[in-house]
Amino acid sequence: MRNLALAVALAVAPIAPAPPADSLAPHFQPLAFVAGSCWRATFPDGRMTDTHCFSPILNGHFLRDRHIVTRAPNPYVGETIYRWDAATGRIRYDYYASDGSHGAGTAEAATTGLAFTEDHRDSDSGTAMQIRSSWTREGEDAYVALTEVREGEGWRTLFRLRFTRIAERPGD
Repeated sequence: MRNLALAVALAVAPIAPAPPADSLAPHFQPLAFVAGSCWRATFPDGRMTDTHCFSPILNGHFLRDRHIVTRAPNPYVGETIYRWDAATGRIRYDYYASDGSHGAGTAEAATTGLAFTEDHRDSDSGTAMQIRSSWTREGEDAYVALTEVREGEGWRTLFRLRFTRIAERPGD
């Protein structure tokens, strides 16, 4: 009974606010501008939105990105964990989604923001694809995310979304 009471108390306890972006380990500086904030973009159809909330976790040694696509045909949420790979000297990430897909890749500073390379996505059915993305900063409170998929020897745009910093933090 005591274990049940403890579990209930922990479940309803308030979640501590995200640590400030300056608590990130130094190698995460290319991602510091998003840390501790939520960002939202509207898809070209005008109906769906994509909201990402970035939080430094585990004493700033990792960065978590939780996102949700609202008004999607099927509810869709995902989570990315960014980590430092000391052996390669690069930021690596792992992405997990509610549809069973997952991906992995690297993130690095680019002239205008960030570049995400070596991204391989696998669905729960075994389908694989190669994706690359870039985030181009537009001041302190916006960035444009361009995501492309490899088709043969070339790349095709999947989507281009403009994210803006938002004040409210959706429930985690």
